[in-house]
Amino acid sequence: MTQKLAVFNMKGGVGKSTTAYNLAAGLVQFRDRKVLLVDIDPQGNSGAALGIPIWQLEKQLKDALQHKVPLSQIIIPTSEGVDVVPSNILLAEEEIPISGRPGRELLLRKVLASVQDQYDWVLIDCPPNIGVFSINALMAASGALIPVDMSYLGLLGIQGIERALTLVREHLDHPIRIAGVLATRFDGRNNLSKEVLQCLGDHFGEQMFKTVIPETVKLREAPSHGQSIFEYDPQGAGAKAYRALIEEVCQWQ
Repeated sequence: MTQKLAVFNMKGGVGKSTTAYNLAAGLVQFRDRKVLLVDIDPQGNSGAALGIPIWQLEKQLKDALQHKVPLSQIIIPTSEGVDVVPSNILLAEEEIPISGRPGRELLLRKVLASVQDQYDWVLIDCPPNIGVFSINALMAASGALIPVDMSYLGLLGIQGIERALTLVREHLDHPIRIAGVLATRFDGRNNLSKEVLQCLGDHFGEQMFKTVIPETVKLREAPSHGQSIFEYDPQGAGAKAYRALIEEVCQWQ
């Protein structure tokens, strides 16, 4: 059965895209899984980080959501073995028209249905908000992977995330679960990082991943080379952390 995860947080700069594309690449490289990465964030960072020239796209996710082309015609294979459904800022321009469509919350779920059986994993990189595209991602997924950066504002946003998931469950009748909460941008020299990590652990308990993603320059540099961290810095702390995350994610059902 295809596992579908939305990488979701309403705050920007928490490592959503970094987690989405590295997790996708790692599942291919280390677990030999067939992975589809859906970039429903108009910034298009996941696709760009894997070397896709997002400003030269002839077709992208918005065209499938508007039923102009089948999703299969949009998928782009990458050198790291991950298939990507890319986006760019033109997706944002379609938010208002898409928001007015009947069944707008289910558009992504419906277009994914035509291809999802070809994949072991579908990972969805969400935008940093709770608009129509994030709702589509949550409605298409069975679980939410929640990256949280080690900052006061990151911690403050937890209530909003939980409220959004509750709305999806209760008002849209979709039983989305938390697949795991991931501590990102952790700096062991920083007392705030340690305090936020402790607070997250106290709040989420067993829903916290044991893996902690460190703050490293290499994780920030890798996208400029169109590579995952496993290709760019395979022996570094970032690669080791994301390899550990892969093992944890593969235990989720």
